Amino acid sequence: MSDYSLDIKSEKSSRFKRFQEKLYEKAVLGKFLNGYGVIYYLFFAVCIALIGGFGGVEPLLLVLGIILGLPVLAAVTFNLKFGIAVFFVLTFTILGLGRLIPDVPFGLSFDIVTLALVFGLIIRQAAEKDLSFLRNAVSLMILVWIIYNFLLFFNPEAPSQLAWLYTIRAMAALFVLYYVLLYALDSVRFIYLLISIWLSIAFIGALYGIFQDTIGFRQFEWQWLATDMVRFSRYHQFGNYRVWSFFSGAMVFGILMAHSAVACLLLTEFTKSWLFRIALVVAAAVMLYAMMLSGTRAAYIVPVVALVVYVIMRAEWKFILFCSAGLIAFTYFLYIPTQNERIQQFQSAFKPGDDASFEVRIENQQFIQPFIQSHPIGGGLGSTGIWGQRFAPDSFLARFPPDSGFVRIAVESGWIGLLLYCLLLLVILHTGIRNYFSMHDENLKLLQLFFLTILICLIVTNYPQESIHSPPMTSLFFLSAAALTGLIKLDTEPTPDLQPKEKTNEDQTAETKRYKRFNS
Repeated sequence: MSDYSLDIKSEKSSRFKRFQEKLYEKAVLGKFLNGYGVIYYLFFAVCIALIGGFGGVEPLLLVLGIILGLPVLAAVTFNLKFGIAVFFVLTFTILGLGRLIPDVPFGLSFDIVTLALVFGLIIRQAAEKDLSFLRNAVSLMILVWIIYNFLLFFNPEAPSQLAWLYTIRAMAALFVLYYVLLYALDSVRFIYLLISIWLSIAFIGALYGIFQDTIGFRQFEWQWLATDMVRFSRYHQFGNYRVWSFFSGAMVFGILMAHSAVACLLLTEFTKSWLFRIALVVAAAVMLYAMMLSGTRAAYIVPVVALVVYVIMRAEWKFILFCSAGLIAFTYFLYIPTQNERIQQFQSAFKPGDDASFEVRIENQQFIQPFIQSHPIGGGLGSTGIWGQRFAPDSFLARFPPDSGFVRIAVESGWIGLLLYCLLLLVILHTGIRNYFSMHDENLKLLQLFFLTILICLIVTNYPQESIHSPPMTSLFFLSAAALTGLIKLDTEPTPDLQPKEKTNEDQTAETKRYKRFNS
């Protein structure tokens, strides 16, 4: 009897093994390009059609999210570079879908992908047991910042812990992505890939923003704009409507366009191909035009700041002369009389004395200063803005508009939090500048200067607006911080250009002279 049972178990095991081999042959090796694949795809097509027909859009998206999301989530966990690329695409695109389909919580995708990336990093470290990439001042300061924000949960002045829960993601939890990026940035080509994703989506967004201004808004965009009269009044200025493309708002769109245009202009230094340089300059011009259509005054200062930073860091006569000519043209454009509403709005950004909104912000900051000075750990995360109005509408801070990333941190986290945050930014800048002057590879130094310029512009725009903690700018902030910290480890690696080019004898001689001059 026992021998008979063993024979049955053995036969079942062999059948299961043959089934596994057959499935592997048809699914993996054959890639379902056979009769089995036709049956498989037809089955899921019929199921999806029935769910969409009887259940509507929301259940259909849920099913599609499960079918497509689980394999992607597994790939994100076990391939960190792929996961980072997915996160970048999500930060640039997913929030715009919330306006098209408002009932679907697309924002959860950030949390899911972030957790998968962190879990993937933990798995890798469990096997490698090498935390040497974390031994730097930036990593330590980010850890201190994360711990401080989590301790603010116990702030006795906080009007609502639920507001803290909704705010902690943007203020601290997403900072763990810096560690994932610092670990994964092990090649210059991967950095170029992330820059390409950023600029490609930004260019598409610029074209769609121009479409909104030229052709007009679509029905769901008008509906989003008209549901809030305060929002409508903010978006209808100087006789025109501010555009936002497919991003979360005009502020994010304008600041992204400014940084993307600066990035395109900086990348012209990375190639000798005139065709590629012309393409980058044209893309920058399109993005600068889209920036003006957004009506975001804080974005207008970005090209000027980038110009000043680049001239100071390069300290070469050709850049000084070129930038001086650019500043003269900019000054003329700033004071030229015009009846164009867009140009008038641009000129008002550099004349704060004539800007009523700027005066209101100064008054608000003076009004809140006594509160900041008397509350060293602030009034609680999420106590201002939309979360304060939602969870503590009767509180004093719920009615205060911060209108600034630094002011929000000072109000919600206290002057201690503001001190830690400014110290964190200072450490990142110090590390980036120190690494820049320590590098030998000229192309790598240009890449370091690229991210240093982007980071400084982000910090500057974080004063008049909340730019650093607003997707997709938060991804650019983490990428810049990780690159400024970790690029130095690639200094021995020959860096490729965006466009491959052959080195001439003159290039090699010039590189040898630069290397000898640096060592001497």
